[in-house]
Amino acid sequence: MEKCFHDFDMSHMNQAYIRFRHYSDVGFPRVMAGEWTTEYFRFWRCKETLLEFGYREIDEETGNHFQEVYEHELENITMLDEMRMTLDFLKEKNVPMGIITNGPTEHQLKKVKKLGLYDYVDPKRVIVSQATGFQKPEKEIFNLAAEQFDMNPSTTLYVGDSYDNDVMGAFNGGWHSMWFNHRGRSLKPGTKPVFDLEIDSFEQLFGAVKVLFDLPNNKYIFDINDNENPVLQLGINNGLMMAAERLLESNMSIDKVVILLRLNANQEKILRMKYGR
Repeated sequence: MEKCFHDFDMSHMNQAYIRFRHYSDVGFPRVMAGEWTTEYFRFWRCKETLLEFGYREIDEETGNHFQEVYEHELENITMLDEMRMTLDFLKEKNVPMGIITNGPTEHQLKKVKKLGLYDYVDPKRVIVSQATGFQKPEKEIFNLAAEQFDMNPSTTLYVGDSYDNDVMGAFNGGWHSMWFNHRGRSLKPGTKPVFDLEIDSFEQLFGAVKVLFDLPNNKYIFDINDNENPVLQLGINNGLMMAAERLLESNMSIDKVVILLRLNANQEKILRMKYGR
């Protein structure tokens, strides 16, 4: 954004990204239906996002330039350490993994390859919406994935950050789901949650997954009728504390670690007892 729209208010960057994703979800079905070209769709989602935040209307040439910069920056994407820890753990436990992603086939597969996900996921277990004619949250793409991945929905946990696409899609297909709500989104009033688990950080992701798949026979432990799950909470806390200790070892102050990871009073107390000087 800074390279293409230097006068855009970067304090809105997080919300702008969310709305950019929204326009991606709204517009891409028109590409799949043959109504729009991929190039026009990419320009349109950029233009609509900027307009929503009071930015001036851009032309297609400017939109195309943004897409070129965006494609170039894909060469610099990397996997977070916590994500790699999670995938390494699942690979070591021989837990089969798959990927369902919305978007243009070539573009999405480029991201999968650049992030090194083929080290963990069989290419046959990667499904891109454009190649199927369906997209999340349609149940058909989840049904197709279950068949192609050779996974039983009733014993499969789908992790995604979009409530509408990932959580609702998994629910539509009869899968369990974990909502990775790392942007702190709230459901609309009156909405009944259909996810099994909700986490809000990569540190929690590793802790939750480790507990779930360390159980005998990988049994799924969460009962949606339970208000609390102490075993799962223990795993989430352990993941957070591992991340906190790693940050402290990199010379970050305890105060900054507490704020960054949003630790509770008890977690902060433990860190100060162990690392306080």
